[in-house]
Amino acid sequence: MCDPVEQSIADSLEADQILLPHMDTLLQDLWALGCSIDHIIDVISSLNLKPDQTRILDLGCGKGAVCIQIAERFGFQAVGVDVMESFLKDAREKASEHGVSHLCRFIKQDMRTYVSDEHDFDLVILASLGGILGSIRNTVGTLRTQVRSGGYMMIDDGYLRNAPALSRKGYSHYRNHEESIQELTVFNDLLVREVNTTDFSLEINGIYMQAIEKRGKELADHHPELKKDIEDYIRLQAEECEVIDYEIEGALWLIQKR
Repeated sequence: MCDPVEQSIADSLEADQILLPHMDTLLQDLWALGCSIDHIIDVISSLNLKPDQTRILDLGCGKGAVCIQIAERFGFQAVGVDVMESFLKDAREKASEHGVSHLCRFIKQDMRTYVSDEHDFDLVILASLGGILGSIRNTVGTLRTQVRSGGYMMIDDGYLRNAPALSRKGYSHYRNHEESIQELTVFNDLLVREVNTTDFSLEINGIYMQAIEKRGKELADHHPELKKDIEDYIRLQAEECEVIDYEIEGALWLIQKR
């Protein structure tokens, strides 16, 4: 029987479930897993949040790059939530290497389950996870339950450049820029800042593909029975990068809850 949590993970990674035990190998060269951490750090720098009073939440934290670098740079307390144990293991090791284990806590849980309870963080971050929480409107509605009044929501995603819609799986939540802004502010929150991240996406996609192609070949050499699954995964990743490069304008949005 198909495990719904594993299927959800597989869908988010655009991988077959059979490859899940090997994702740490395929993605071992990638720490931030696609999110624009430098832009995130730059935007947070403008907020003047107090180190000893600020708590952040990173949903779908992966290997902890966002939590760890924010904790290291600003001294904030950071909670990362992800369902991939291998990613969280890497995150805890990285936190120790960077000397911020006392500031970072990583929780193994489906993020959609975690957000079913309300929290009062100062900042919640959803980076490079697409429409995992549904439409932009639904995403903001959910993120609002995780921050205090006056707190911030940061979404690292994007909007449609030309096409009226995309039929590709995982891309149905994308809208054009005007519609995206309308959905981001549908609860009368304040759009504090928008940063275009398209150049970063173009650069990181090239690095990403080189890394997984290299690791995919190595994995196939050790597990020839997985060769077709690995090739299919790499092909889908290449297709996704092409869609992002030609159809999506990258954007990092900061919204303040009113």
